[in-house]
Amino acid sequence: MGEKRPDIALLVANIIDPFSWAVAKGAMAMAKSLGVDLTVFPGKYIGIQDKYDLYDTTYEYQYNMLFDLAAEGGFDYIIAAVGTIAYALDNEGKKAFLDRLGDTPVLSVAADIEGYDSLEFDNRSGISAVMDELAAQGRKHIAIIGGHNDNFEVGERYAAYREGLERNGIPFDERYYQSSDISEYCRAEAEALLERAPEIDAIVCMNDIIAETVYQVIKEKGRTVGKDIAVTGFDDLPIATELDPPLATVRADAEGLGARAVEKVYNKLRGIEDNEKRFPTEFIHRASCSREAVFKGYDKLVESERLAIKRQVTDRIHIDNIFVRDAMMFGGELKNSYAKILRQLPLLGGMTGFIYTFEKPVNHRFDEEFPKGLGWLFRSYTYGSEAATVPAEERKMTAKQVFDNKYLCTDRQHCFVVTDLYTAETQYGIALLEPRDAEFFSELELITYILSSAVRTLDILSGQETLLSELHLKNLALENASKNDVLTDIYNRRGFYLAAETMFENTPGMNDYLVCYADMDDLKLVNDNYGHREGDSSLKLVADCLKAMFGHDAIIGRLGGDEFAAVVPKQGSESPDEYLRRKDEFVRQANSSHSRPYTFDLSVGMTEAACENGYDLRAALDKADDLLYIEKQNKKKQRNRQ
Repeated sequence: MGEKRPDIALLVANIIDPFSWAVAKGAMAMAKSLGVDLTVFPGKYIGIQDKYDLYDTTYEYQYNMLFDLAAEGGFDYIIAAVGTIAYALDNEGKKAFLDRLGDTPVLSVAADIEGYDSLEFDNRSGISAVMDELAAQGRKHIAIIGGHNDNFEVGERYAAYREGLERNGIPFDERYYQSSDISEYCRAEAEALLERAPEIDAIVCMNDIIAETVYQVIKEKGRTVGKDIAVTGFDDLPIATELDPPLATVRADAEGLGARAVEKVYNKLRGIEDNEKRFPTEFIHRASCSREAVFKGYDKLVESERLAIKRQVTDRIHIDNIFVRDAMMFGGELKNSYAKILRQLPLLGGMTGFIYTFEKPVNHRFDEEFPKGLGWLFRSYTYGSEAATVPAEERKMTAKQVFDNKYLCTDRQHCFVVTDLYTAETQYGIALLEPRDAEFFSELELITYILSSAVRTLDILSGQETLLSELHLKNLALENASKNDVLTDIYNRRGFYLAAETMFENTPGMNDYLVCYADMDDLKLVNDNYGHREGDSSLKLVADCLKAMFGHDAIIGRLGGDEFAAVVPKQGSESPDEYLRRKDEFVRQANSSHSRPYTFDLSVGMTEAACENGYDLRAALDKADDLLYIEKQNKKKQRNRQ
């Protein structure tokens, strides 16, 4: 048996954020190269509660349950991109987040947090190069926008900005500093900056996403990026070359950072010393930092390019529709439906998939801590288009087993991405997906929403199925209660006639039956002299006697008081005398085996009749009742003689 591969968890923020995407992409590539198992946990941002209502992200906090799950997952090491996950928090808040990850060793990425090993960009050198370039162009009114100085990375970049001003003999103007969200949600702050200081001729943006919004604001104010106001970014995300004009920026290779983080952790796990904490950056000069900015004019796409893009979009929509269709089509047994909702995953770039749900859905409010130690159910898995349901006896799992069980791809290196399955305040579980490559991340939010809706629907249908089953059982109980005599545990009058009708329907045509009418002898005397409890006991004996007489094929009922009836298909040549013999034997044993102050007995009247329906039965019972009356009269005469 080979040595166990290192098993690493990577915690990133919003996976469709270019930085997080690039970090995950680089980490996946390095993990594959080193033969390391990697599981990516893409949550959202924390510490931005005040923006939830403003940007319609009310339930995005649900994704951060994944970070708690990573802490319970039994991984060898956790890489946490806390610099982006908790960008809105100060270092103390970031440390509190890392502390929640428990005893698993943690590498902090993009933030230097006390008590934790870290790997982060060299923030100062790139900004220093930016400031020297802007000063060399003769720009004297250089502003900076983004973040707050209690954020470590922001603080370092701001310090490099101030040092660059001083080094180039440019006085600092407080009006040129503008804090903001370090995301696209910085429009109001960018507008305020330019209104407050219209003379600004350069803006240093804390990242490329902010720069994109600054571009829009500059153009709306009738100014030209580059010629009038130089703009620089940080990160060199793909969007930097797509902006018009292309954005000058500090290349902070997020993909390389993710790869280096996995390498650093791999070295740690193998006992190799690796104390490097800085990842290099470099300034990339482009047209946004030039008075001779060249615009690309993307609006002049030739018709063939437009048609090619349209075809790609149409194909993508078609593939997405197929996935949505099959994920939401349920049929047959619900327990097997979990296996079907991942069947078309390969269309979207997934190789394998696994669905886990909590034993019961969890109501998780924003202001509540997500509970730990919950039980899991492993519902289904898929390898390519082959989907299967996990046997019922193997479904229950702990959080650790979710990431380490025999159904996973343990015979080879694998990279998984975890997606949260939730709707509004209700958590249902997770899907553990193995992407073919990092392009899969572009589909992850669609997959999350569809799988969440599918699992929610299955939960609702399962609940309905359970309710219907319970209702059916209750209806059966009510039906039985409405047809059964509680005292004697045989049919009551209604139940007797219904059961007899069913028997006639199952044997169509006129058939011969033995019909019996019976009652207990002297029930009133027993009740008056020995109490109703004793009388009830005797009535139970009458029911037992009729069962002994006629067997399981008979329909036996208590019609009321001490009156009973029975109907049984005629068995060959068996005569009424044989049934009477059984009755006398039961009475003899009942009296000899139990000391009573009275003698238990019952009188019966029996007749053979051809019955096809309830009317025939009632006529036969009337005849049997007449015979019962004759027997009672004979017993009375016999007692009088004695």
